[in-house]
Amino acid sequence: MNMLSASSNAVLSAVFWCAITLAVYLASLFIFRRLGSRPIFHPMVFCIAILAVILFYTGVSVEGYQAKTGLLTWLLGPATVALAIPLYSQLSSVKQNGVGVLLPIVIGGLLAPILALLVVYFLPMEAGVKLSLLTKSITTPLAIETSQHIGGIPGLAVVIVIFTGIVGAVFASSIYRLLRITSPQAQGLALGTVAHAIGTAQGFQMSQKVGAFATLGLCINGVLTAIVLPVIFYIVS
Repeated sequence: MNMLSASSNAVLSAVFWCAITLAVYLASLFIFRRLGSRPIFHPMVFCIAILAVILFYTGVSVEGYQAKTGLLTWLLGPATVALAIPLYSQLSSVKQNGVGVLLPIVIGGLLAPILALLVVYFLPMEAGVKLSLLTKSITTPLAIETSQHIGGIPGLAVVIVIFTGIVGAVFASSIYRLLRITSPQAQGLALGTVAHAIGTAQGFQMSQKVGAFATLGLCINGVLTAIVLPVIFYIVS
């Protein structure tokens, strides 16, 4: 009887925290739209801040929260697989532009982790931390799996990925104006390649065409990075 009661309590707790997470995200999205959908007020910023406050005042640890919201983490997998749909819809763009589409994604996908490592190379950090930086520009589920295979820290990789996405989404429009980049193809590919899912969501805020090319950058870079990084790590080690 006690085991049944404990199991019921665990389920209720999981449902409660998943509901809290979804409610906080919807509230953050509402705030974002009320403030004019400006990138600096990205819903992820508010969502993380509000959840951090809730966890602090309820005394729930990050590990405990992650255990209770495991369903949401698991759903990241099917969500990533579902990216095959928008990728398929953009196959005609790949065929039409060929190297013009693939080359920027490959270059951007290589430069992002290399620049990150150059920045922290001389800093006194553990190898696992530095390896986690290699996955900073691919979407969360792929970053978790890839970091495990190359000796990184999955939890840290998630934080780095989210931070990278927020920074990319917040500053992308300003950088485009500064550099006078007006092509929706170039804007989208840059956002999707460097700022993954969060950048792609921002791309759709800018226009459907920017969002479509951001999806293309996200998918191709994510798949290539997830394949190439473990292979390179295996050869080097």
